[in-house]
Amino acid sequence: MTKKILSFLTGVFFTALNAASPQVDFNGYLDADVWADLTGKYYVNSELDLGMSLKFNDKVSAHVYATVNSANNDNIPGRVPAGIGSSSDRWLDMKFDGFDITFSGSIGTFSVGDLVYQYGKFNYYYYKRLSMITPEGFTRGIRYSIGNDLITQEVTAGISDLDETIADVQGVTNLNLKENHSLNLSYGVQNNSMLSFSTGSKVFAGAGYLGKFGDILTMKADFGYINFPGEERKNVITLLVEPLLSFGKFTTAMTAYTMFDPDSANTDLTASPLFGISDEFFFYMEPGFSFTENFAVGLPLEIHGSDLENKDDNAFWAVPTFYIYPTENIQWWIWGQVVVPMAKNIKKSDLLYGIGSEIIVSF
Repeated sequence: MTKKILSFLTGVFFTALNAASPQVDFNGYLDADVWADLTGKYYVNSELDLGMSLKFNDKVSAHVYATVNSANNDNIPGRVPAGIGSSSDRWLDMKFDGFDITFSGSIGTFSVGDLVYQYGKFNYYYYKRLSMITPEGFTRGIRYSIGNDLITQEVTAGISDLDETIADVQGVTNLNLKENHSLNLSYGVQNNSMLSFSTGSKVFAGAGYLGKFGDILTMKADFGYINFPGEERKNVITLLVEPLLSFGKFTTAMTAYTMFDPDSANTDLTASPLFGISDEFFFYMEPGFSFTENFAVGLPLEIHGSDLENKDDNAFWAVPTFYIYPTENIQWWIWGQVVVPMAKNIKKSDLLYGIGSEIIVSF
């Protein structure tokens, strides 16, 4: 087996040396908004992701990617819409995320360089760039994947961008159960080389299901378990369910999320809020109607709670939204919002309001 791998990599190397000019492709994602809280304050939030792919031949390719986010007072990049980014800092310096080289062949696919992973992503609009099993992570190392139409196995190992003492090892197993139904299992360890495994390692495991039942129901569900390091290790369990119902021009999107935090990991100021998620639970439902392929309306109705044990911090949101789709891969959202605290003896002055506009472009 070792000889086969060495022969494969040697062949790929010399093939790359003799390759003609590579085929170059670009991809990107832009999400930008502006909004006002109707008290005289204005906010802008932006995220720009750019990627470049260079295909040298059928076996060798390279990828370069970079990100720029607007300033956000709560240090959560990508919170669009309705983050609290400063108008004067709407664009920051470009952040180079990294590059990798990928080799594909009969014994699998190897990627070497700066590798990105993120498990348990939300469909929900406010957390659409966040996730509940792991946050977006970067590791410089090697990734190997192999599989077929039924099962794919991927393993990654490298040095994390969190700290000079932290290494990453993680993997994901993808299973195609049958047509329109799939299951993925993710798992990994981040370990601090200067500490013992017990006090310096974070362990995670998760599972995600995606299924489609005819033209009516699409179901996404995720489960996450995270074990945090420390003198007293802490456990967190996260659950996410996101169904989508479609009946002709009528749709209903839903998200239910909760975090079980028996060891109060989410109140640790060095880690809170976990993964950038402000809620320990929330429920979202958005009935919608499409007038044409270019125009639609929706009415998100939501309940949010940042602390499961404190009902007085719960809030009800209503966010009527008008959607415009000028063409494929371009969206323009125009929305209003009212936030009603669900505490006792609230006054009219306790209500919060917002109005804004968001543009999303992908290519």
